[in-house]
Amino acid sequence: MDPVSTQIDPPKKSTKFGQSIVPTHTLKDAPALDVLLVPGGLGTRNPDPALVDYISNTYPSLKYIISVCTGAGLLARAGVLKDKTATTNKKAFIETSQLGSDTTWLTHARWVEYGNVWTSSGVSAGIDVMYAWIEKVFGDDKAQEIANGSEYRRVKDWRDDPFADLYCLPPP
Repeated sequence: MDPVSTQIDPPKKSTKFGQSIVPTHTLKDAPALDVLLVPGGLGTRNPDPALVDYISNTYPSLKYIISVCTGAGLLARAGVLKDKTATTNKKAFIETSQLGSDTTWLTHARWVEYGNVWTSSGVSAGIDVMYAWIEKVFGDDKAQEIANGSEYRRVKDWRDDPFADLYCLPPP
């Protein structure tokens, strides 16, 4: 795995467990990718324009792009979600969905697959979208094998999203 990062200097500290993921590339020298995973979080609220440009310029050559949580906002800013259907974190749904007026935003969706673009709701939905993607690309047996190995109970129905109601989002 070769992570691509916006971080210029690699982290100087590893985890308490002795493991670390140290980027091997920056956005400027990133290799060609098949899949780009775009996480969400506070950094998506006021992103570095270089990151948005990277997503926009890289997307056409990708086999898949997958966003988790408010990472969908980065995809919207980059134009990836234009004329597509997507979802995002329900607590930040109103704010994030305003970034893509040319996107059909689904309030009641744990994740959405639209061609080679996959978007998910919150962090736990991000786990489920990854298993759904693994199932699509490598088969259900492989996805279930990985879920069993991590002792994770998958949510297989993309419509199973109780958080839309929790945050009073309108029904579809």
